Amino acid sequence: MPSYAPVTSGVPQGSVLGPLLFLLFINDVTDLFDGTVVNVKWYADDIQIYFEIVNNASVDCLQTGKNDLFTWAEK
Repeated sequence: MPSYAPVTSGVPQGSVLGPLLFLLFINDVTDLFDGTVVNVKWYADDIQIYFEIVNNASVDCLQTGKNDLFTWAEK
């Protein structure tokens, strides 16, 4: 028989409020890329950032976007 432990954080899967709370938590990610040339697409709980690479400066721009997303996720 499995032992049970109290859950002190998170939202139970399948809850009515789960999708709303998820959107409230994650919605500000798109603000990271406002005013930049990096594109952002959402699908359910996935995010895709993309950018057309035309030269080395383009690679740096996309890497900056990835670094910003990583910093956001750490916070």
